[in-house]
Amino acid sequence: MVSIESKLFCFLLRLIKKKKFLDMQFAFGRFNFNTSQEPTRKTSKICHVEKRQINGHNTFTLTPKGQKSNTYILYLHGGAYVQSFVKQHWKFLSFLVKHTRCTVTAPDYPLAPEYTYRQAFEFVVPLYLEIIAKSEASQTILMGDSAGGGFALALAQKLRRDSLPQPDKIILLSPWLDITLKNPAIRRIDRVDPFLGIAGLKKAGLLYAGTSDPNTNMVSPINGSLEGLGKISIFIGTHDILVADTRKLKSQANQQGILINYREYKNMIHVWMLLDFPESKQAKNEIIEIILNNKIIL
Repeated sequence: MVSIESKLFCFLLRLIKKKKFLDMQFAFGRFNFNTSQEPTRKTSKICHVEKRQINGHNTFTLTPKGQKSNTYILYLHGGAYVQSFVKQHWKFLSFLVKHTRCTVTAPDYPLAPEYTYRQAFEFVVPLYLEIIAKSEASQTILMGDSAGGGFALALAQKLRRDSLPQPDKIILLSPWLDITLKNPAIRRIDRVDPFLGIAGLKKAGLLYAGTSDPNTNMVSPINGSLEGLGKISIFIGTHDILVADTRKLKSQANQQGILINYREYKNMIHVWMLLDFPESKQAKNEIIEIILNNKIIL
């Protein structure tokens, strides 16, 4: 049964016409609506926060107060490749640090429309290499939500092509796997998705791709190979238009004999696991279990 909290939140999203927000941001040429470009005060109370600038872009490292594990997470935030962090990102990341004792590196990577995927990769690949130099690839996790989830999978594919070490795990939260949104199933799911609007997403995706083919796996990793990558986990909701492509990716993996830890939650919306529903708590428990390789009850 879907929680009351989830139902009320979906009602609110429809009331404020959330699906139109990205269109309005394009209309006004501003993409900083409701952003939180730096960690919140509450995050700083839970974690040690280090901020540094690389080529004019901020990168934040969150570490636990007290004993820390050897696990490092490179986290790529969502926001349709045009928007920075929001408060929910910092709450989620500090939660992970607190309960797993891991270290999280969260870059505010170059965004469209000023930049394209080329600059985003140029920024993030050295960060990944820096992390595995401190630790080991076998103790490193790539994680991202929405656009950041697509970016994380595309990054893993690039690392394989470049013969660089793979992360141990790749955790994708409501990932945007194909910026073209051409999957015909998307139109059917759009009727029940109160969060994402197709037109705005398509526009943002094309800006991120720049002059490159939007079907290249660098921006649409559903078109890339899954062979030789780290262990993949996917969390998605059935009321998220992006579920059409996560299902397609799961089918492709099955055909290739590749195991994916696939978690599809009934009636859940886009990036619900970053929120505070009972279903969010369940998903967070499962994510922590993946990170720690054992079961934990919060």
